Amino acid sequence: MSRFRGILMCLLAALVSGAGLSALYAQDLPVLNRELTRQITQEISGDAAYEHIRFQTQFHRPRGGSDGFWKVAEYMEQTARQFGLTDVQLIKQASTSRPWNARFGDLWIVGPQPERIASSIQSVLHLADYSRATDVTGELIDIGAGAPEDYQGVDVSGKVVMTFGALGTVMREAVGNRGALGVLWYPSPFSPMSGTSGAGLSRPDQLRWISIPSQDLDGYAPTFAFGISARQGVRLSNMLAQVEEPVMVHALVDAVFDSEQGTEPWQAMVEGFIRGTEPDLGQDIVLTSHLQEEAQSANDDASGAASMLEIGRALNRLIEEGRIPRPRRNLRFWWVNEISSQRQYFADNPEAHNEMWVNINQDMVGANQAQDVMRKQNITRIPAARFHFFNDVVESVIEYMVTVNKYELAQAQAGTPFYPEPHMAHLGSRHRYNAEVIFFHSNSDHMTFNEAPIGVPGTSFTNMPDRYIHSSDDDLWNVDRTQLGRNAVAVALMAYTMASADGSTAPTLAAETVGRGMERLGRNVRLAQTWIAQASDKDVAYHQGVDQVAYAVEREVAAISSLGEIDANSGEQVESLLEELERRSDQAIREIQLAYRQATGQSRLPRRGSSETESNLAGLQPSIAAGPTEFLTGRGQIAGVRGLHGLMAHEILNAIDGERSGLDIYRFVAAEAREAGAHYYGVVTAGAVLQYLENASEVELIALR
Repeated sequence: MSRFRGILMCLLAALVSGAGLSALYAQDLPVLNRELTRQITQEISGDAAYEHIRFQTQFHRPRGGSDGFWKVAEYMEQTARQFGLTDVQLIKQASTSRPWNARFGDLWIVGPQPERIASSIQSVLHLADYSRATDVTGELIDIGAGAPEDYQGVDVSGKVVMTFGALGTVMREAVGNRGALGVLWYPSPFSPMSGTSGAGLSRPDQLRWISIPSQDLDGYAPTFAFGISARQGVRLSNMLAQVEEPVMVHALVDAVFDSEQGTEPWQAMVEGFIRGTEPDLGQDIVLTSHLQEEAQSANDDASGAASMLEIGRALNRLIEEGRIPRPRRNLRFWWVNEISSQRQYFADNPEAHNEMWVNINQDMVGANQAQDVMRKQNITRIPAARFHFFNDVVESVIEYMVTVNKYELAQAQAGTPFYPEPHMAHLGSRHRYNAEVIFFHSNSDHMTFNEAPIGVPGTSFTNMPDRYIHSSDDDLWNVDRTQLGRNAVAVALMAYTMASADGSTAPTLAAETVGRGMERLGRNVRLAQTWIAQASDKDVAYHQGVDQVAYAVEREVAAISSLGEIDANSGEQVESLLEELERRSDQAIREIQLAYRQATGQSRLPRRGSSETESNLAGLQPSIAAGPTEFLTGRGQIAGVRGLHGLMAHEILNAIDGERSGLDIYRFVAAEAREAGAHYYGVVTAGAVLQYLENASEVELIALR
């Protein structure tokens, strides 16, 4: 009992004194020395970053072209300058999204007992984006899911339809084909995990961020839509089922397709720099976050944009005051219109990516993890086709931040107070740092760096699933200043480590890369041996195992080779490391061979056959045939392949280097999918890879020789 009382007292003391005792229980970050780590960790403030979120949440800022978006971009520009970033500019860009601004939206039940159903004065999310101006009165009629059978015997012409079905489909069928005035939408009451947020009925009062088509479609013009909560929808549906007289509603929308910046489609990004001592090295570290989203959007992604401002402020102050050295490379800050800004920038500046070394993206970095047990900070690995020692810097930093911001029983037994070296905001939580490095995904700004033809290794901070994203719940109350600060620290440590890398730090970076690489290689050897042990067809499993090792080795060759980019004197070390990797590779293959012989009792290894599709792939040597300008419009024209995961299609293009054959690409990407598991990327087949290559060739983005 006395031992646990002592542990409790230790915990209470740590909660009061925090970092005061942490120096006695030092935990070092391998890739950056202790003094630099401490300076950066102590300077960055989650409380300070939170205040930038507060400003952004005042504005509805849909994708490009909105006045709210421009106001937030102006704030980033002005604040970045105030914090000492240089060469700051707000760049206005071309866009395909029509500028849309809503001034007011109101939907009332009219008659003897008027009732407001939805209004933008309550929440701008009550009005669907791209709703057209209107002032109409009509009967409210319930069409349920809006399935074809729901229209049978029902006249919706001149009426407002209420539905929980797919909004775009209902707009086309009810308004476009049957003459309805508009739509009142609510989340399905029959799906506990419906909608983008995955909230379903677990958040019955949540308003979802919804939109209707911005362009006229199929010979008709979409009109308007209002959104209400699941609770409201069920209540209204029940009321309509019980009343005998028609329920009349009045819809008023004041919205225009223009903005203070003009009526032509536009978007914007803000750029700023902390210049390095070798600014022309051509290895900029690019930090990204996006500005557009719905009103509030405190976590997605006001948190990322705010975090970047705080990182810029903190690093610039530390450098200017001489507390940390100015790094060799430029730190480049991009606040953008998600995905679209970067693609447009690269199209407008086709050689710009050659000046960029790595990208760190922040998309949702402030989640209060106590609000939902599903919440976890995810950090993506570098895709295998873009692998780089930067991946090991990322993993090293995250492991460090998790270690110093969590508490285990053994720590108490060792006398370590609370978290070893806590980073906690003054007004934030005392929660642990629940973060994990995961296999890569896209759908955020790092994708635009990883993808062909850009090829800049990028990672992203995200959290998913999240029951609050794209809804009225993504507000300030859902952001934890402590987690916001920890993520800002992690990004700053990664960025500064990469920006400062030189001959003095190269051996440490190599140690991390080689050591972690051996762990990755070992994982793939284990997978291969397991397949051989469990498969009914040992021959097929053996060849998959060989492919798995070859894939893992190829990835580690890329990681080790990238160490040579640190400085001009790294070549000899890289060559010796690659020679050692080759020896380890040979040993891994021998282990796979031994596993096969032990599983089958045969001494002779199986010959490998080749299907017709594989033979066709072997005869192809794909190459990238277009640049960023052509990919801007052409990428969306590549026909998808049924059964091929979109992320693996992404990797097929990334794996094209002019040297790999089509068969090499297939085996590499199939192995990448197998490593993560079929639940993650599905199963990649030779036929799907061949078809996707042909589809990309048809739109002339790649050449098949």
